Formats: sequence, C-alpha cells, structure tokens
Amino acid sequence: MDNIKYYGVSLIKRNLISGVLASYGVKVDALPSLQKVDNTACVDPTPLVPGATWSLDANRLALIVSIPQLYIDNFARDYISPTRWDEGINAMMMNYDFSGSHTLRSEYDEDDDYYLNLRNGINIGAWRLRNYSTLNATNSDAEYNSISTYMQRNIAALRSQIMVGDTWTASDVFDSTQVRGVRLYTDNDMLPASLNGFAPVVRGIAKSNATVIIRQNNYVIYQSAVPQGAFAITDLNTTNSGGDLDVTIKEEDGSEQHFTQPYASLAILKREGQTDIDISVGEMRDDEDYKPDVLQAQILHGLPWGLTVYGGAQAAENYYSAAFGVGKDLGDIGAISVDVTHAHSQFDGGEDESGQSYRFLYSKRFDDTDTSFRLVGYRYSTEGYYTLNEWASRQDDDNDFWLTGNRRSRIEGTWTQFFGPGFGNMYLTLSRQQYWQTNEVERLLQFGYSNNWRQVLWNISWNYTDSLTRYASDDGYSSRNDDDGKEQIFMLSISVPLSGWMSNSYIDYSLTQNNHNESTMQVGLGGTALEGNNLSYNLQESWTSSPEDVYSSNANMNYDGTYGSVNGSYAYSKDSQTLNYGARGGILVHGDGVTFSQELGEMVALVEAPGASGLAIENATGVATDWRGYTVKTQMHPYDENRVAIDGNYFSRANVELENTVINLVPTRGAVVKAEFVTHVGYRVLFNVMQATGKPVPFGAMATAELTSGTVTGIVGDNGELYLSGMPEQGSFSLNWGRENATRCAINYHIAPPQGSELVQTTVICQ
Repeated sequence: MDNIKYYGVSLIKRNLISGVLASYGVKVDALPSLQKVDNTACVDPTPLVPGATWSLDANRLALIVSIPQLYIDNFARDYISPTRWDEGINAMMMNYDFSGSHTLRSEYDEDDDYYLNLRNGINIGAWRLRNYSTLNATNSDAEYNSISTYMQRNIAALRSQIMVGDTWTASDVFDSTQVRGVRLYTDNDMLPASLNGFAPVVRGIAKSNATVIIRQNNYVIYQSAVPQGAFAITDLNTTNSGGDLDVTIKEEDGSEQHFTQPYASLAILKREGQTDIDISVGEMRDDEDYKPDVLQAQILHGLPWGLTVYGGAQAAENYYSAAFGVGKDLGDIGAISVDVTHAHSQFDGGEDESGQSYRFLYSKRFDDTDTSFRLVGYRYSTEGYYTLNEWASRQDDDNDFWLTGNRRSRIEGTWTQFFGPGFGNMYLTLSRQQYWQTNEVERLLQFGYSNNWRQVLWNISWNYTDSLTRYASDDGYSSRNDDDGKEQIFMLSISVPLSGWMSNSYIDYSLTQNNHNESTMQVGLGGTALEGNNLSYNLQESWTSSPEDVYSSNANMNYDGTYGSVNGSYAYSKDSQTLNYGARGGILVHGDGVTFSQELGEMVALVEAPGASGLAIENATGVATDWRGYTVKTQMHPYDENRVAIDGNYFSRANVELENTVINLVPTRGAVVKAEFVTHVGYRVLFNVMQATGKPVPFGAMATAELTSGTVTGIVGDNGELYLSGMPEQGSFSLNWGRENATRCAINYHIAPPQGSELVQTTVICQ
C-alpha cells in the first residue's frame, strides 16, 4: 500500500494536487482540506477528499481515483475544464497552395495560368494574427488580393472570440458581409460537443479537363484543376459562415459553366438558458469603391419548451434594418425558425424605400428512415426591401446590382436518403431565386443516386442550371434566361476494383450526356501505391462528340509526403495539350527551428521526438518525423481532446525507444500546441549481468544509465537478466542492491549493431 500511495502522491505533486482535481471537476473550493495543502510538498491525498479511494493498477500503469458524487461538479459528460485548454507555443506559420497550368493549342497559341493561395499567421501567447491572400496570373497579367488580415484571441470568461481587422458579420439573422473593424462573438466550440449544435459540398460535372473556380464575396477562395467527369469539393476554406458561392467550371476549350451554390444557416435553435451574441462594427468591404461604416448586432437566446428567440439590427449612415424571429424544436418532425426583417434604405438619388422580408427555415434528420433534410429555406421580400449588400451595390450604381436587382424570393434545400445496405443512397439539391428588376428565374437542381453490387460501385447524377445572362438595354443593363444559361448534364459512372490483380486499384467507366447533344465516354485506371498509400494515380482515355468526334487522354498523380503534397497531370487532345502541376503544404517556424509539413489546419500540433526520424503519425497519411525528429499533425479540434499518437510500427526499428506513444491535447482556437515524446535513440539490449564471482547479480537490483536523451532504468531478473532500451553502441551503467542500496557496482559495455530490429544479447561483468 505504501508503494501505491507513493505513486499517487508523486503524480499529483508534479501537477499540483488542487489544480489536477479541479481540472477533473472536483469542487475544490468546497473542500477546506484542499485549501490548506502545501502544493510544493508530497502529501498523502487519501484524507483530503472524504470517501475518496486511490489505487494503482500495476498491469495497466494507471492510477484509479474514485471521488464521491457529492464533491463533483454537475458538468456535461464530455466537459473539459478551461484549466486544461492549451494556448500553445509562440510560432509563425504559412499555408501555401499553388497550382499552375501550361496549355499549348494546335494553332501554337500558348497560355500559362497560375494560382497561389497563402494563409499566413503568427501566434504570440493567446493572440493569433492571420492573413489570407491569393494571387491569380494568366501569362503576364497578374492580380493579387489580400482577402483578410486580422488579429484574434479567445475570451474564455465570455465563451467568446474577439477579432480585430478584416472580419465578417454573422449570417444567422442577416446576410453576411465583410467588414474591416472589430467583431465580438460567442464561440460555441467552447461548449462540450454534447451541448453544441457547415461549408457546403460543391458538386458539378466537368465536360472536359477543366478548372473549377469558386468565389465568395467576389474573392476567389478555391481554384483547382479537375479531370473530366463528376467532382465533389468538400474542403473549402470559406471566408465566413454564410454567403453564396459563385462556381465557375472553365473547360479546356475556354467555355465556362456558371452556377450559384446556396450557402446559409440551418434552422436557428439554442439550448435552454444558452445565449449567443455577435457584434460587428467597421467599414464595409464587399464593394471596392463604396465603403460605408456599418454596425451589426444579433442575439439568440434559448427558452424552455424548445423555443428560441432571436433578433438583431444593422445600421449605416443611410440604412437601417431590424429583425425578430422565433425557432421551435418540433421533436420527431424536425425544427423550424421563422423571422421578419424590416429595412429602410435611402439612396443618393433621394429615394427612400422601406420593405419587409419574411424567412422560413426547416431542418430535420429522420433516424428511423436515415433521411436528412440538411436545409430547406424560403425567403420572400417586398419590392422596397434591400439587404445591406444590395443597398451598398445600388448606392455605388454597381452594374452587378442592375444585373438582377434586389431579391424577391428564394427557396433552397438539400435532401439525402440512405436506403440501407444493398439499396444505395440518394441526394437532391435545389435552389430557385427571383428578383424584382426582372421576371426571369435563376435555378439550380442536382440529383444523384449511388449503389454497389458486391465490390462494384456505380452512380448516376443529373445537374440542371439556369443562370441569368446580362445584356445591354436602353435602360442600362438587364438580364434574361437564354439557352446559353441553361445546362443539363446526365452522368453514369461505374468503378470496378482490381483487388485480384492489382491491390488498391480500380477501373472507372463513365458516360456523360448534356442537353446540347454532346456526349462523352471515359475509361480510366486509378488507385494508390507505396507502403502508406500516399501516392495516388489515375490514367484516363475519353471520347467526346462536340459536334465531331474528339479523343483525349489524361494522366495525373498526387503524392502526400512529410514535407507537403505535390501533384501533376498531363492532358492531350487533338487541339491542345495541357500540363497541370501544383504543390501545397505548410511551414511552421517555432523555438526549435523550422518544420515543413502538409497543409496546416486551424489548430495544429508540433510533434517533437528528438533524434527519432521517420516515425509515422497515426491516422495521418504520409506524415512522419523529419531528420531532427519533428513533424506536424495538421488537423485538430478546438477545446476538445485530440489524440496525437506515434504509429505502432515504430517498434520494428532497432534504434528508437519511446517512453510514451500517445499524448492528448486540448488546443484553443488557432493554437499551435506541442506534443513532446520522450525518445531514447539507441538499441534494445538484454544484458546477462554477472558479478566478479561468476554469480548473477541478485534479483531486484536497480540499474541506472545516464544518457544524453535522459535517464534509463531497469530491474534485474531471476538469473541476472536486465533489459535496457535506447542504449548506445558503447557506454556504462550502474547497479544498486541490498539494504538501503548499499551494494553498488559499475558496468562498461560495447555491443555490435544488430541487423534490423533484432534484440541485442550480451554478457557483462559488474565491477
């Protein structure tokens, strides 16, 4: 029992007993015994909490502590105390995503296109400085945009974040807009996951090897080459939590498809007693020429009976609006919210206009049928109603505003249905918008169904877009629907694995047909290679009738490595040849040097295993420690337990030993946290330790080796066996045994390096 107590006390002494117990939810302020603890001394913790038990599970090397419920705070089951939140280390970081293409056409016309996306940052204490920039270039013409620069930090006492610089207003009540100023908002990620309530998936079909360009608030936020066929983009770095996405598919021949991807919030609901605020003030930045000062504030509060009330206000020099709404949890049939917004607008021409906008939102997942209505929304606005963005566009007499005018009505929704094993799944997305300045309608409709037969995967999809086309008229600019703006594309695809011949590979076949009587057939071979499957490849051959037969070929590869990712593709057709290439990754500058990595997420962990190169990180394709023993785990969740683990295969290496292989970290938003693994770089050695008399060293003798990587200890077995790890080729260690460890001896040894991960065995004499 004395050993158990000693183990428990030494563990708690290192972390300060009161702080450790408080971090696990113990009411330390309600226990007078804990107020008198000398946190610098070793104490027996057993009597400090009445009724508590402390025991050591030696097999699991775990200390088991049981505390009476009376002394435990009533937190949510996945609650993590703010005392465990890690603000991280001071660091500088850069995310880069570069893509380029060189196109050579049959008439010797050449084009070079480049796109560079940079997300830079500096962390100092709890403050985060961030910049998001893009560079677009075609031949010698280049355009640089600094989309946003801001400073941010969390305020734990308010469960909030404060941002200073280029930020975005909330999108729950009003349409989001970009401002340069200050924003204070509630951060729901600070809540436990059980108490906490969306970038959209952008789908489309490329008729040839194409480039997808996605804009939000007039800025390019995504650009990448895609092969011919269906695509789904799931990893957008959106600039805010709302604001429609303008999607352009630029085909190989220069033609373009355009459609708008709706992007808005779900039905507005908050838990009973929960209050969220969001206040933004600053200079509006959505328009390059007209930048009025604006204020936006909103509040959402959860009431009993599943009710939520919310409202907000917007104000500028010649504009104001106010909104009020109610959300209701309807139980088995979902959740709805309805609100009304009144706006008054004054324009430079002297016109005063007022109007209302009515909105309805519905969301539901039916678990029994595995049906999900991700979002269904409807908004109707009177003719005199202008959003803040529409008012600013008309003030500037922006031609983009006169293309459509202020919105009249809009309905949108996404439905997904899983039919169970063997029956596949289906999705349906729709959007319909009307404007007051035109009678035309803008539509988007997407449908897809996928299933499998044994290991063969197949799916069908249909996309319909009907976009508005601007044209000049006697009154300036107007818009209309015409055949150029209408596009229907049907696609059938089949994927057959080749596991019997080539592991991790498959054959694809697809057929595409559009409403302009253009057909495409495509067959390809794809898969992954190398030990960690971090090399992916795809070879494709296509036939297209548009209007004459055209044959084309495409080959592409992508490699995810420790220091980043690279990709390249080559496309060939009768009329053109295109070479696409790209690289993406992250650079982290910290107190111990510079570490190159794959693309950094918002929160990252700097993995430190000094001197141990090539250690793979669990569940991270291609990520391993560099030559110094550093790497980066790139995806973490804020204010939540994050597991950082070394892959178990490290044990096959002969010269690396780890004291710990798993670390749990709780980063704050934007933090760079440090995962420090204690490493011993050396060999695993089983010594047969003999005394000078020829007898084995006694059972229980304690061995100690002082190495540059730290202290290594071990206990001698029945017949003098002693296992030590992380040992250099030659060195020394000491042994102690007997009453009060009075008997001592020293050992000098020299071993031959083993083959592979073999255990070294040698006999040594204790002098």
